[in-house]
Amino acid sequence: MYNQGVIPLAARPHADRRSWIGWTLCSLFPAIFLLCLLALTSLSAPEHDDFCFAELYVRHGFVHTVSIFYHTQSGRILALWLTQLPPAISAATGVSLVSAYSLTMAASAALFLAATALAMVRAWPRTAALQLVFLTLAFASAVVSAAPSVRDLLYWLSAVTCYVPPALITILVLGECVRALDGESGFSWPLGLAMALGGFAAALCNEFTGAWLLLIVSASLGARHLLGQQRQIAQHLLIATAIAIGWIIVVSAGGNSTRMDQLPNGGHVTWSVVQALVDSLAGLGRFLREPAVVAWLAAVGLIALAEPQATQPAPQRGKMLALGTIAICLACCYFEYFAHRYATGMRLIERAQNQALILLLFGSTLGVRLAAGAYSRQLRERLAAGAFRGLLGPVGMPASLALLTIISLSLSSTAFQLRAQWQGLYPYWRESADRHALLTTSPEPVVVVPRHKWTPSLLMTADVTANADRLPNDCIARYYHKSAVYGAETPR
Repeated sequence: MYNQGVIPLAARPHADRRSWIGWTLCSLFPAIFLLCLLALTSLSAPEHDDFCFAELYVRHGFVHTVSIFYHTQSGRILALWLTQLPPAISAATGVSLVSAYSLTMAASAALFLAATALAMVRAWPRTAALQLVFLTLAFASAVVSAAPSVRDLLYWLSAVTCYVPPALITILVLGECVRALDGESGFSWPLGLAMALGGFAAALCNEFTGAWLLLIVSASLGARHLLGQQRQIAQHLLIATAIAIGWIIVVSAGGNSTRMDQLPNGGHVTWSVVQALVDSLAGLGRFLREPAVVAWLAAVGLIALAEPQATQPAPQRGKMLALGTIAICLACCYFEYFAHRYATGMRLIERAQNQALILLLFGSTLGVRLAAGAYSRQLRERLAAGAFRGLLGPVGMPASLALLTIISLSLSSTAFQLRAQWQGLYPYWRESADRHALLTTSPEPVVVVPRHKWTPSLLMTADVTANADRLPNDCIARYYHKSAVYGAETPR
């Protein structure tokens, strides 16, 4: 029997106390790792673009500010609206902009974790609660550990609003499509409507997410045809139409052509095709070299092997879905690199790479899970007959996953960055709060503010300069109703 020597995860979910303790301890380290990084949202502070959005909101409000940017800079309507939340909270409650900004970033981090939990629950329908807790925490930890820019993922609102919400919505849509195909089920109308609304919102965040989602929905419909499943053309058409409308709104913005005119290296198709391939392969290499990514995918494979099967798995369907899911994610990531290279002439910026990372990691998760299910009989027999048969046991698995998680997260680039910059994080926030107090209370029309002595790249990238007419000085001056703001060096 293919189950011989293997104890499924749900066989005794709560009866074995050792198993419960093992999975609790297994989830503890990624929970602590995440807690440390998510808690740092309380130290985030507005900089450059944030002040521009804040002063426009104060003068014009939500709608007019979005309209200004739509016609002059970008069509990312939802991201433009979300970026105005800190000044709106500050104006409505009377708290400082710095405090409102920290609160907004904390809420964003909580939503990131909640969306991750939902994606894991939907992707692992037969897994017990303790394992789902570990999967949620471990996946979120892997994303944060491997992110090209943790600051742009968690601590800078202008970057978060453009790329994190669409990434999370995309993996939820992808997960629902794969879940339906794997389970030979369909989309209910409430689910189809939720996917349509989510897809519409995601498409309003940037220029390429709409194309991603249209490819995923089209592939879902094609896979249903190939597998002889119910096509549900009406549901797919509803979802695709909503996504297409959102995407058209974004790419039709007058600000897009204005921005491209300012970037003379963009607009070259052939060169962009080649350079995007080089860039995407470099990004894939970085992805595969991240210890947290390797450890996460290994954990996914082990948990998938121990997951109880509702029915005898269909190997051919599982293999096809695994390959197709990963291929679609790779195609989406390449399109993102190409679209950015074509539009700007430059390599994909790190904050946009964060979105590609989230999609590729989740797609790889689904692929590994499906492949492990397709080859479960052979893999279980080998493990049961070999020296590692205890890996799928109720104690051996959480123990091995705990060790693997601790090592991989400790060796991640984010962990190294956190250890190197830990001492400067609170002093940076204290300086930001002091600067806000100075600009708020000073009666002078021209104010000289000290530049940051502490400059942790985990929380910031740019500071005020000696040029009052340059970003961010000009936006800061307008927000605080000053004629000019200058930056001055001070000894540490």
